[in-house]
Amino acid sequence: MASSSTVAGLPPPSDSRYVTSAEYENVSPRIMRSTVHAFPLDGATMRKCDIPLGLVINPLAGLSGLCDGGNAKENDGAAMNGGASSQWNGREQGDIYGNAPTNGNAPSEVDYVPCASDDGADPERVPVIREPKKKLDKETQSYTRALTPPRCDRCQAYLNPFCAPVNTFSIRGAYAPTQYYSCNLCGASGSIALKEEHIANGTFDAATRCGTVEYEVGGAYCVRKEGPVQNVHLYGVEYIPPNRETRSDHHHHGTLISHGWREALDAIREVGRGLSETAPRKEDKDGRLVSDARVGLFAFCRGMLVFPYLKRRKPATTAAKVADTISGTVTAVESSDSAPEQQYPEQDADEAELAVAIVSDVSEDPFCPIPLHMWTHNVGEGTDSNEWKRFCRILDSFASLIEQLLPEESPSPAPNSPRPDPWTLNCGGAALAALADALKDSGGKGTLITTRRPNYGAGALRDRESVGSGGQQSPYKRATDELRLFTPLQRLVKLPVDSSSNSAESKDSKAGLFYRQLGERCAASRACIDIVVTSSLVTLQPASPSQLGLKSVHPNIREFLDVATLAELCRATCGKFKWLRVGNECGVRVGGNDDEQGRGSDSFTAEQLREELKRSALAYMGSDAVFKLRCSDGVRFKSYCPTLPVGTIVGDGIVDSAELELSNLHSGTSIAVLLEHKVGGVVDTRGGRKGIDVPMVFFQSAVLYTTLTGSRRVRVSTMGLVTTKVPADVFRSADLGTVAAVLTRQAISDLERPHEGSLHCARTNVFQKVVSILANYRTYTTARSSPAGQLILPESLQLLPLFCLSLRKSRMFRNSSAPFKAPFPTADERAYHISYGRMVSPNTSLQCVHPNLFQLSDLRTRDGEWISPPTLETNKYAGQEVLAASMKPVCQLPKATNPSIACLDEKQMYLLDDRFAFYLFVGKDVPEETWRELLSVSTPPGSQRVNEQWVGNVPQGQLALSSTEVSHKLRSILRQLRALNSPNPTLALSARPTHAPLILVFIGRGSVFEEEMDSLLVDDPIDGGEKGYVDFLCGVHREVRQMGSEN
Repeated sequence: MASSSTVAGLPPPSDSRYVTSAEYENVSPRIMRSTVHAFPLDGATMRKCDIPLGLVINPLAGLSGLCDGGNAKENDGAAMNGGASSQWNGREQGDIYGNAPTNGNAPSEVDYVPCASDDGADPERVPVIREPKKKLDKETQSYTRALTPPRCDRCQAYLNPFCAPVNTFSIRGAYAPTQYYSCNLCGASGSIALKEEHIANGTFDAATRCGTVEYEVGGAYCVRKEGPVQNVHLYGVEYIPPNRETRSDHHHHGTLISHGWREALDAIREVGRGLSETAPRKEDKDGRLVSDARVGLFAFCRGMLVFPYLKRRKPATTAAKVADTISGTVTAVESSDSAPEQQYPEQDADEAELAVAIVSDVSEDPFCPIPLHMWTHNVGEGTDSNEWKRFCRILDSFASLIEQLLPEESPSPAPNSPRPDPWTLNCGGAALAALADALKDSGGKGTLITTRRPNYGAGALRDRESVGSGGQQSPYKRATDELRLFTPLQRLVKLPVDSSSNSAESKDSKAGLFYRQLGERCAASRACIDIVVTSSLVTLQPASPSQLGLKSVHPNIREFLDVATLAELCRATCGKFKWLRVGNECGVRVGGNDDEQGRGSDSFTAEQLREELKRSALAYMGSDAVFKLRCSDGVRFKSYCPTLPVGTIVGDGIVDSAELELSNLHSGTSIAVLLEHKVGGVVDTRGGRKGIDVPMVFFQSAVLYTTLTGSRRVRVSTMGLVTTKVPADVFRSADLGTVAAVLTRQAISDLERPHEGSLHCARTNVFQKVVSILANYRTYTTARSSPAGQLILPESLQLLPLFCLSLRKSRMFRNSSAPFKAPFPTADERAYHISYGRMVSPNTSLQCVHPNLFQLSDLRTRDGEWISPPTLETNKYAGQEVLAASMKPVCQLPKATNPSIACLDEKQMYLLDDRFAFYLFVGKDVPEETWRELLSVSTPPGSQRVNEQWVGNVPQGQLALSSTEVSHKLRSILRQLRALNSPNPTLALSARPTHAPLILVFIGRGSVFEEEMDSLLVDDPIDGGEKGYVDFLCGVHREVRQMGSEN
């Protein structure tokens, strides 16, 4: 391993093939990355470069690659389908969080995300600094390991490897260990003191060696009176009767069920199973290791909430009295003062009686009618426990019970009747309020699973996209109207709200106020809300010829969801909005080892829903977090980027950097900050060190959070960068991934700027920023001597113009008002991508806007096979141990080509990856025997009528990858792409925002996503004025020359 003296002051490599040793004194690039590695010394140097100064920080990033460490060829199916050995590296989540039994009952503390599932050394282990166990109470046998971290008494910075020790001295020839350190952030001498006992025990030695450490803390770091957030996972699921489940009448897939009630229950069962195997363990008062992970669910439909629970079986109860039991329970819970008092029975699950509690009033203050412990189950005790059996009893019986309670068939209203169909009433807003009410004391995670937007009761959202029947203009025809469509209602509230008015504006204000207050309540109670929408096939009916606007242009467009408003609620509560917009009509089930485990009959939507729920529930996470960034003298925090980041901003950031409160924090949480120089520039706070003659600039992030075992932790990460007054050095050290991530977030800020933001403003500012960077490069570096007719690009920013063009064409910022065509993207699609763009990471910033296109036809011999990567050079950043951890087997990817229609052959098959989905492109001239090597269908291919013509060779029914050798290679390729965006799987699984589905695009056969895939070929010109790449470069060159002549 490289010594710290060899690499002092330099940042670790951003090349993701390397594993960065924890012993390295600079922070890992997977935790903190800067837009430049040679920081401008002052504002004058910065203005000569104009590269945005910023940091992208993943405070709780999993440092190690999520590779299973076993035989990749044998485990590819498990990895693909999210088995415990793939997502969690074969290590139990209890190992990650803390105490876990290894040999017998002996606890072994492993407080890091492991690099692999084997027993080899993990060079990226983040050390946890804490005291030996100390008893707090003899009666309860409680103990603590908390300590007080050493901090600067002037600026409150934490001890780190860049702190210079005060000169040691000798007393009678004996060495006296260091007791004081000087702060490298403010320059105060001897401002960090250590206690003698800590010096003797070497308690803080790791803090002086490692760029990232964690402290277990207490006292002043625990200010809440409430206890720690509990490991609770609640699910509110929209109930859809089997005869009313959303179906597809797609012309080449027949009638397929898209989202089923039982599929959701099966997915929740898999979440419970995963928690039972991976729940963190902690010692109780008797010294036993116990796990606590509670799961509960309820249903909502037809304007009511239905909560199932188990109670003691009454001797007189028979099957014939089930309905009476249900009715009695309903009556009992209509008043919150008369909630059932039954506790969980000690008897077996099959001896208990299933009952339900119903909330029938969903219009005013919806609530959770029964205590949390009555309808949640501790699955952490394992699958052999009575609690697991009770949980399964609920899942097995709830569907039939609710079908008894609610008639399967209900008469539809007359065509002209004002009474709506009761099954179309979605009280999702009330369900969200019930989740928040249930979690108000315990905290935890709540997930809403629905097929459409809430349209009834509290939080009802109207169809803002509808143009009505009065000849109104489509909201997509004017930029200001379109902007309001993808702006959250929380930001459009006009106070005071007139509750008596029934106008559209009043409805929007009431809904916006409801979701704003709901988000504030959830954040205060440390509740994290996820929303999963499975609206893949919910479509509008064709409009009449006389109707103008959106419906007449595109009659099959999806129902308006108001993604902007729902995603804003998730942002405020640190949750995620997930849109499973691909159904069985075009989705391909990947399968794998699950086929051998009895899941071979799963549908595509069942696989996708299961994986999304598992990603959220089983991720490494913390709660009740506070984030803080400190900068060394001469540099200061400017703002968060975008201006509304995840969580809640505390403070104005004028005197010091504003803090960020987060109710939930996981390995994918990404925070970006913008920096600026103070007057005079960077101050040398260290006076030079180890051969570095120029001043260094330092940044330290600290995140205080609570683990699921209840421990209060502070993770401290410190970065040191050299400074320079030479613009060429700044350009040479630029990090394209981080620059792209910051530019994306800045464009979102320009879009969301109050009263001034617009799509045009965002697109223009991105273009002008790139032109300014390139013009400064030509003016202030040796590029000024190049011929004027050449566009000279910095070596590290060769792809910056391509990124600029792709960002302008992306679904976040492209123009959707092309004449005589369907709006693309729709407001929901734009809002969805903006919600993920605001937390994009450097690893995905370019690919999220510029997809990768791989050729699947004529694969090379080793394409799709697992091979050893090329040997990395031993250098000053990495020793042999680090390189060994970096050299995990990789899957050789197929040949890549430019995403352009000119590169596509109608006789070939391709795979397009845009980070959100994989598009399996099958040319219209591909023979049936060729595509059938990849795909298996539930019914034989046939002929269908498409655009008034009959076409043959069309697959029908449910789609899945077959069991051929070619399909096996494709599974390996998908596994590699899902895990990372580099030659070696060392990036965290959270690099991808979602579980990317595989979508079939059959050219010339009426595929639903054919138009969408065409729009992702970003190297081509598109409607709305965006040019192709070559023409765009010419335009950039003209602007650069003009700006250079003006300078």
